[in-house]
Amino acid sequence: MVSYRSVLKNHVLPELGEVRLVDLTTEHVAEHLAALARRPSRRHPRARVNGVAPNTVIVLRSMLNAAVKAKAGGLERFDFPAAAKHRRVRPEDDHGDVASPEQVRAMTEAMPGHLQIAIPLAAWCALRIGELLGLQRRDLEHLDNPQRAVLHVRRQWNVKANALTPPKADSVRSVALPAALLPALREHLDTYTPAGHTAPVLAGSRGARVSQTALDKAWRAAREAAGRPGFRFHNLRHTGLSKYAEQGATLAELLHRGGHTDVTVALRYQHATAERDRALTDRLSRDISLPAGVASPRK
Repeated sequence: MVSYRSVLKNHVLPELGEVRLVDLTTEHVAEHLAALARRPSRRHPRARVNGVAPNTVIVLRSMLNAAVKAKAGGLERFDFPAAAKHRRVRPEDDHGDVASPEQVRAMTEAMPGHLQIAIPLAAWCALRIGELLGLQRRDLEHLDNPQRAVLHVRRQWNVKANALTPPKADSVRSVALPAALLPALREHLDTYTPAGHTAPVLAGSRGARVSQTALDKAWRAAREAAGRPGFRFHNLRHTGLSKYAEQGATLAELLHRGGHTDVTVALRYQHATAERDRALTDRLSRDISLPAGVASPRK
């Protein structure tokens, strides 16, 4: 809903807001979408397309379909212009969307001390960036016991809402923590995370949650230093889930660990168990490589 409102405010109303529904034509909409598609991407200047026009198509089509159904403003029919399929916005990564454990280690080493743990957590626990920023101390349990160590995904930092919100639909989950991460994770919590159950795991020098902007800035420098300048933060998830699959995970187990929602029906019949998750995570842990002193204090 927040995303729809943002598109409506920034990309629909400025051009079409004063046009009566009965006066709106297919050609008018097509011209507006074409103009939006020609805009360069602000975040990815090298990209072939931007993400504005496809998102506007989704919002505008939904609005007009609802208007026709309700016969709002006397609108009884609207022929929406044919729209191109949503193409990749970000520049291509020549090396693909999966990194090796050694590259994940190199990216980790290149991050500032208080943010180093973000990279192995995102990769080996398959976290989205919002889920990572939403982690609190209470979400990490049994860190002294490799057989019980668990991470709970209970919320996300929603940058558009500028607030903590529930994670994506049906993606609340608990995943086993790889034993290889536990020493660095404990050290990070002792060194950088403020006291208190609700303290953000990723905190700045004043104890406040690190902003997505600050994390993204550090990440861009780290991936450059690791030789993967086009590698997306979200691809750390792909990396971890790919390695997890190599250990023999079933489809349902992959869906559970990644918090996917597009095959919910399948999950109703094939549930991932905590015991299987632990066994697969133990195998995954053997493939993880972390630099010494990941969470060592900054000098």
